[in-house]
Amino acid sequence: MNESSIPKYNFNNKSTKLGLEIVPLQRILEHSRNSKHKAHRLNFYQIVIITKGRGVHEVDFEKIAYSENTVIPIAMGQVQRFTDNEQLEGYAVLFTPDFLIKRGIDFQYLYNYTIFTHTIKPVSNIANKEVYTLLNEMIAEQTKGQLFDSAEYQRNLLKNFLIQIERNKRERVDIVCDDSFHLYIRFKKALEDNISYKFRVADICDQLNVSAKQLNAAVKLFAHSNAKQFIDARILLEIKRLLVYSNLSIKEIAYEIGFDDPTNFTKYFKARVNMLPSEYQKQH
Repeated sequence: MNESSIPKYNFNNKSTKLGLEIVPLQRILEHSRNSKHKAHRLNFYQIVIITKGRGVHEVDFEKIAYSENTVIPIAMGQVQRFTDNEQLEGYAVLFTPDFLIKRGIDFQYLYNYTIFTHTIKPVSNIANKEVYTLLNEMIAEQTKGQLFDSAEYQRNLLKNFLIQIERNKRERVDIVCDDSFHLYIRFKKALEDNISYKFRVADICDQLNVSAKQLNAAVKLFAHSNAKQFIDARILLEIKRLLVYSNLSIKEIAYEIGFDDPTNFTKYFKARVNMLPSEYQKQH
């Protein structure tokens, strides 16, 4: 995938070399205004916490309504767009996977937790007293400078922060983390690593060493679709991202997604969206 096809923001914490930073939303909105609220990808993870204001935030073409105490997780690689809101206040917790993951078990925070598993349909969460306590402690530690083992201390704060958000979500959503759930998470990670029209269910089954029956059962349980439908939806999302947010031509997008013939790409898109790629571009 051509990472330069959609504007991408890399993590850049000038005050410290840590891959973690808590930024006031007003600062992010100012930057967004300067870029005319252009949609962009993040090359890191972001959790937006709203402390004041009501509005709508756009993530991967989904309009996520927010109000006070709303939490909006945004996974690395997703496309988001801010809009003007003078009443909006809050914070964005930014972190890189390299900062969070230092041991094998640390992968659970990104892949076994459900906070960032909504790559096709993003959802919001809530912030309670415990979330704000951890947020304030992270902000306080960030202002102290490089104290003894500050990186490890902030990493543990971030882990507890993610745990609390996951707890809040599981209180609202019934999630059973069994073997099927872990297979579903592995399936999603494999797909994110290879978003291509040529990527087939059989390829993922071989990679994960499971049968198509096992995979389809797991995906249906958590995504209410079979594996092929899920793959098609993810590919379609990537096509929409490139059509709307990149400067690539339709022909270039076809090759980017894995089509050998742009004509087949056009037929594929029209059959699913009921309009030509060029029409979709104009509409958005």
